[in-house]
Amino acid sequence: MGKENEGIVKGSKEDYSFQVDLKGIIRLLSENLYSSGDVFLRELLQNAVDAIEARRVEEPGFADGRIRIRYQQMGNRQARLVFSDNGIGLTREEIHTFLSVIGQSSKRGEMRRGSFIGQFGIGLLSCFLVADEIVVRSRSVHEIQTYRWLGRSDGTYQVTVEPKKEERHETGEGERGRAKCYEGEGGESGTEVTLVLKERMACQYREEKVISLLREYGFLIQIPVEFEGAGGVRRVNDGFIPWRQSFCSNEEILRFGEQMFGEEFFGVVPISGEGLKGYAFISQRQTSAAAEGRHKIFLKDMLITEEGKELIPKWAFFTRCILNAENLTPMASREGFVSDHQLTRARNEIEKCIFDYFVALSQYDVNKLKQLTSIHNVAVKSLAVENEQIYKLLFPFLTFFTNKGRLTGFQVVEAAKRRPVYYCTELDDYRRACPLVGNGVLINAGYIYDTRLLQFLKRYQRGIQVEMFDEASYGALLEEPTPSVRKEMEALMARAGRVLGAFQCGAVLKQFEPAEVPALYVPGGEGFLTNALGERSFSGFLEGFDLGETGMMGDFECKCGTRLYLNGKNSLIRRLAAVKDEELTASMVQVLYVHAMLTGHYTLKEKETEVLNAGLIRLMEFGLGGNG
Repeated sequence: MGKENEGIVKGSKEDYSFQVDLKGIIRLLSENLYSSGDVFLRELLQNAVDAIEARRVEEPGFADGRIRIRYQQMGNRQARLVFSDNGIGLTREEIHTFLSVIGQSSKRGEMRRGSFIGQFGIGLLSCFLVADEIVVRSRSVHEIQTYRWLGRSDGTYQVTVEPKKEERHETGEGERGRAKCYEGEGGESGTEVTLVLKERMACQYREEKVISLLREYGFLIQIPVEFEGAGGVRRVNDGFIPWRQSFCSNEEILRFGEQMFGEEFFGVVPISGEGLKGYAFISQRQTSAAAEGRHKIFLKDMLITEEGKELIPKWAFFTRCILNAENLTPMASREGFVSDHQLTRARNEIEKCIFDYFVALSQYDVNKLKQLTSIHNVAVKSLAVENEQIYKLLFPFLTFFTNKGRLTGFQVVEAAKRRPVYYCTELDDYRRACPLVGNGVLINAGYIYDTRLLQFLKRYQRGIQVEMFDEASYGALLEEPTPSVRKEMEALMARAGRVLGAFQCGAVLKQFEPAEVPALYVPGGEGFLTNALGERSFSGFLEGFDLGETGMMGDFECKCGTRLYLNGKNSLIRRLAAVKDEELTASMVQVLYVHAMLTGHYTLKEKETEVLNAGLIRLMEFGLGGNG
């Protein structure tokens, strides 16, 4: 073994450099970092804005920043795209440092870096998503020489001195095709980035699409952005921004929202906070919490995302927001925000602004608040269950589906002051209980949030009766029969008890309305739990409970066994009580049992299905026998 190798074995230290596969990095950018190749336009636009901002820091009196994008259709299905600005520019040293080192910020100095959001190294790499080569010409405010940087997707690059104007000849890029921001009549500083879009990319990024994307990304940019193409030179970011006006009416703000989102709005909530400006527009139509891409979130005037899921409260899905933030930290892709205290503060400020809007409506425009809660009933309910202030404020305006039609929270409270108001957590339970309630109020609380809202009601309203409808509730609605009715039904109830015992069901005589209903099936004990678990209502409810040897389950089955309530007010039941034929009575009781299950929307098992079929045949036989 040689001395050199021996040194390595003994642990001598030597530094090596990582070898970076640029094509692999570009592939990672396209597949994992950026959601769309469109972002190269945003990155170039952001770099131009940052360069101008950097020059303003260097030269406090500089106020003539400008950005121009030139688009030129070429032969062979190609297009040339040139971004130019009159910003701070790059020295030769900075070109080597910032353009050729991946991820290095082009903004010198840690103190200034916090005011910019661009990373020239990463941002420029995004251009390789659409072009094989990138040409950068730049002149720094600190130098008189212009430099040319040529980067290729294979990882190689060149840096050369740009010839003086009188020394340049017509090149493949064309003198006419060169923007003059970076080297005007007075030798002004600045940077120019040239891309040649080839074939598929040239077709994908035609002139009108590039203009549309530039308008979308740079709508709020306060530096003039001009586009030069087949239609001449036009300004792409001269839109009306209401919050930058000294005064703006509500109608003007609503029209602004309609232009931004392409729909009419019910109202608008001004959003204002530390480093935060914008509006939350309230939709005129019901919306879904699953809706995505509904917002326009900017960071330092540059569009970052249309999702806003990290920033906009989840319950505010009935809004479409346009917001400009100053203090948030972008993710590496600049398509979202880092979750930190700044993001939490901004989200809380947005939430408070919408809360304050609701409070203001309750004080100054109650009719509008009623309309809002009617349109966005579910969204407002989701907000009310999480916030006590909003619950107290908006519950009277929320609506609930009941056996008396659609009632407001105020009407529910008023009814509960006079008599018990029941609510069912399942639709089938609501259907079963509806006929029994009569003139009372029964709420179908099977809709999302309704049960929680009603459970909270007693906490904020004293002296009201709002109860969940369960098996025990039947006792309050079913009347005890009179002694004469009980004596009349005594023989029938004894027979019914024997017949239903085979189904682990008891027979109970009651009187209830409507009188047309002959029998009512109410599951309990094992039967009730089996049915409930089958409907996924109590899934996992008993897990973790140790019933031990207390006999709790036995008591539950005994006290809450399955019952068939026979209605002493029903004429059919009264007639059945007079039947002497025990076989006919048994068949009738079985059919009543199965019919009550079907009426209550309970699922028939095999045994009940057989009983139904056999009972119907027997009844037909009795009928035929009687006729014979």
